[in-house]
Amino acid sequence: MKLRELQQNTKNLLIFDKKVLFLLEKEVNNLNANIKYWLKNGNLLALKNGVYLLNDKYERESDKDGYLEYIAGQLLQPSYLSLEYVLSKYQILSEPAGALTSISTKNDREFINKLGAWRYFSIPKKLFIGFTIKYFKGQPVAEASKAKALFDFLYLRFRVGPVINSQSLDSLRLNLENLNSEDLAELKNYFSILPAKRFQEIYKLIEKYVD
Repeated sequence: MKLRELQQNTKNLLIFDKKVLFLLEKEVNNLNANIKYWLKNGNLLALKNGVYLLNDKYERESDKDGYLEYIAGQLLQPSYLSLEYVLSKYQILSEPAGALTSISTKNDREFINKLGAWRYFSIPKKLFIGFTIKYFKGQPVAEASKAKALFDFLYLRFRVGPVINSQSLDSLRLNLENLNSEDLAELKNYFSILPAKRFQEIYKLIEKYVD
């Protein structure tokens, strides 16, 4: 299979896996040799084992952030963007996130490739809420609201250990002044799902900052 044939047959795909390539090249040895050659020459980028995208498609894309966000939702399903990545968007965190961070009901995972890093953190199914669907090139991308991203962030840090106090909250250097009353009400709904006293204390501390 020639590179031009690959490009033509995958032109409508943002990413693709090895199953798609098997439809184009039935001979396994030939296919593996092609993949190895294209990876070496930079024509093909491996996102994770058996999942690829064409480098020229990515390079031509003007909305690269949108492309990377789409990839985040595809590398592990189900998942939605959250935590540091979303909090940075809303300037709740002062520093940019070093990876695209997501929430999933599956075990924690990390994928690192030439385009960056994708990190996934596990939460119970009952907390897999609080996200909306946006679209990239007509394809769905799930992303947490500002309040849910903050809830996920705090839940993962304080679900075990000593009860949170003002000092431990201050140490996170969160710009809580960027929350509004609607964010606070939404945040309260998420904390109400959890009966443990520690989570009610977290909400009370945040409420003082917003007030």
